[in-house]
Amino acid sequence: MAAVKARWKDAAVLAVNMCVDKATAGVEAARRAAMLLMMGHDGFTSPEVCLHYLFASRNVEDPLVLAAAVSELDGAEVAGLLRYLAKWVGKYSRFPEAQACPEAAGMLKLEQCESVPSLVAVARAMGLVLDQHFSHIVLNAELRQDLLAAGVMAKELAVEAESSGPILDLLRHMLQAV
Repeated sequence: MAAVKARWKDAAVLAVNMCVDKATAGVEAARRAAMLLMMGHDGFTSPEVCLHYLFASRNVEDPLVLAAAVSELDGAEVAGLLRYLAKWVGKYSRFPEAQACPEAAGMLKLEQCESVPSLVAVARAMGLVLDQHFSHIVLNAELRQDLLAAGVMAKELAVEAESSGPILDLLRHMLQAV
């Protein structure tokens, strides 16, 4: 697990160095990749970095597969998973400009960019954990604070998304007109 985290750090440093090197083709992709990789590295433990691969995989898109896995978790595992997902919500809250960078994997050889969980995947997983283990989470005083903090961040992201809707519609109409 430590080796996986070290690979993430190396990839993040490489992406940052590519941003500095103006001769690098795809500097904009390197900037987006650097942001994603630093989000995925900073503040996560080695086991949590390994979870990135799970939540960025296609398995998360299938609600039955994820529901089956989440239903088997015990109390401590639910707490750990909820904290992990709340960290991602916090990352996306602090860096709303972060976006997927699929071209970084091929063009810049930064395969870890494909393993950054999207906000949609994180939100879906958090909703599933809450659905499956609601009573345990509500009754656990230790988790209540984490849950409240994640709720505040999720509300902020929702408000930002709602306020961006009219602007995005206007931009789409302008593009169609052109």
